[in-house]
Amino acid sequence: MRSNIARQAIYNSEQKVIAYELLFREGYCDSFPCIESDIATDSVLNDLFCETTGGVRRVSDGLPCFVNFCYDSLIQGKALNYPAQELVIEVLEDCVADAELYKALEDLKSHGYQIAFDDFIPSSDWLPFLRLADYVKIDFRAQTLTQISQFVSKYRKRFDFKLLAEKIETDEEYHAALEMGFDLFQGYQLSKPERIFFSNVA
Repeated sequence: MRSNIARQAIYNSEQKVIAYELLFREGYCDSFPCIESDIATDSVLNDLFCETTGGVRRVSDGLPCFVNFCYDSLIQGKALNYPAQELVIEVLEDCVADAELYKALEDLKSHGYQIAFDDFIPSSDWLPFLRLADYVKIDFRAQTLTQISQFVSKYRKRFDFKLLAEKIETDEEYHAALEMGFDLFQGYQLSKPERIFFSNVA
């Protein structure tokens, strides 16, 4: 049985898979369909934590799962229904950086959840959120290497988060990220998303 999940591996500097980002897919489409973000999140979580399909063991080989959450899902505390040790909350870049979101993320942190900020671009609204970050994901397609380097130099030592280079699509970008001191890496240069199937579940 085909699930609504594709997974893309996240690697450390030794090219060992340490986690997966879970991506919503529908039918035979291998790209994100036109669907509301909260519906996509609900579908991924339902597949991920469905005991009859093998759950996290089947989807991610027991490794932590990065799952995208939109603003409404975060404010509603949907993640609290799922085990913190298996889930990394990925805050989508189109969320509104307001006090209500900050409070919701603080609550998640107090319950043991790890927080990742997706496609992070520094701004006066988002910089205060860095103290809540366990992971900061930098999109290598959205910023120049100079802009990324400036962010790393300015904020890396001020906060206690891991830097994740995403959308790494060339060997040049991968080595640039290594030289800048990124901890984790994700992108087509390393591996493409793969669909998850639930057939022959033990």
